[in-house]
Amino acid sequence: MHTTSRVLAKSVGIASVATLLILTACTKSTTSNAGAGGGGGNSPAPAGPVTVSTTSIAGLGSVLVDANGMTLYYDNQESGGTIVCTGSCASIWPPLLLSSGASAPTAGSGVDASKFGTIDRPDGGTQVTYAGMPLYLFTGDTAGQATGQGFENFFAVAASGGTTSGTAGASGSAGSGGAHY
Repeated sequence: MHTTSRVLAKSVGIASVATLLILTACTKSTTSNAGAGGGGGNSPAPAGPVTVSTTSIAGLGSVLVDANGMTLYYDNQESGGTIVCTGSCASIWPPLLLSSGASAPTAGSGVDASKFGTIDRPDGGTQVTYAGMPLYLFTGDTAGQATGQGFENFFAVAASGGTTSGTAGASGSAGSGGAHY
């Protein structure tokens, strides 16, 4: 019984840490990504030009990244010009926004500029699209990471070819089940 109590206590501790990490991500400020085009809602557009390039990530291949090396993602629930990631979702998944006055992002190495587009967000700003899909950053990543891959089975890394890299649920453990933030 004593061993069972320790195992149960350890499991509860792990679950508490996981919950704390998710809550921290939900309340995390998006100002650290503002220069990279991040932020949703009333966040200002970045001051400088937005550049999209590619990098290679093990297991995912060539993926799109912003000027800071942050991996870009698609929300698989968005199609036909409809933005569903707003509010608290956009706090965790800041949209890649164009700079004020810019009409398109700059195509960096490995990126087909003809696949760029934009979409007006319902919560303000002009979001960059690639191959028709709006692009997002993930606040849980650091440069060169793709920890948002498969998050909630909604988000997938944006591959340089204009598709998702793998299936949304194929990798990543940033979340499971539940509502779309």
